[in-house]
Amino acid sequence: MAGKSEIHHKLETVEKSDAESCSKRRSDRVSVEFPIEVVGSDAAGVDFLDKTRAVLVSKHGGKIMLDRVLPPEQEITVLCTSTGKEAVARVVGRVGEGAEGHYYGIAFLDLDVNLWDIEFAGLSESEKAAARVLLECAVCHARKVTCLDVPEAEVLEANQRISMFCNQCLNATIWFPAPASAIPQDPGVEQQTVAKKSSPPTKAIDKRKEKRLRLIVAVCIRDVQLGEEITETVDVSRAGFCFKSRKRYRVGSLLQAAFPYAPTQANIFITGRIAHAEESAEKGVFSYGVAAIPASHEWHAS
Repeated sequence: MAGKSEIHHKLETVEKSDAESCSKRRSDRVSVEFPIEVVGSDAAGVDFLDKTRAVLVSKHGGKIMLDRVLPPEQEITVLCTSTGKEAVARVVGRVGEGAEGHYYGIAFLDLDVNLWDIEFAGLSESEKAAARVLLECAVCHARKVTCLDVPEAEVLEANQRISMFCNQCLNATIWFPAPASAIPQDPGVEQQTVAKKSSPPTKAIDKRKEKRLRLIVAVCIRDVQLGEEITETVDVSRAGFCFKSRKRYRVGSLLQAAFPYAPTQANIFITGRIAHAEESAEKGVFSYGVAAIPASHEWHAS
């Protein structure tokens, strides 16, 4: 049996490798919580059954919380109590720590399993979207990652709802932004607005390959060095977006971004690279251009 120091050395090695290399992620990742039960054996060989939660999900895996040490490549069984489905998964590695324990990236062994009951968009469709949102059908409560162009994103921002065809209802239905937790909430609780009402789109005159349109929505920026902040977009295109911040981001650095963003709703984070930076007319405020990185080239597990 491996000693404690050897186990932690292996985990640290996996974390470093995960942060520095580019893995081939195959679907969007959604920051939505699901209650789960995990069955397996920990690094000490002790069998366990823990009730915990997934804090981020994708079509082929996710990120879960466990208050115990698991070695990379360990197989576990995950039961999603919200959907009643279970799947066998392998532990990709530890991806951080929280107050309740360790975060682990997991990957399902069966690529056809749909543990979360979410319909994920195909990568080619997802890469071309101006924004991606997890929506829920008001009739049958089906969930799916929806790719929106700029006009559709503005409709959702202004009305907090959008009409789309539902594959389960076989009809056009009303869809709302899905809540951040899969645990049923009090229907009387009013959902928060995603962001400020966006300004009418204006034509952007520049030499970019993708036309940029003015769309002001809340955006969450996550940077390894500078942490997390909530700010606003200035404009967006299929190739990326611009935002303003008082923080000093380094040109060429990678970050995670979600927009439209709301803390009470499920948010989809994409990976982007700071392409350019310039100081705006407002003192101490910088304007940053972010180039989206295709999902197949993003860095991170699952």
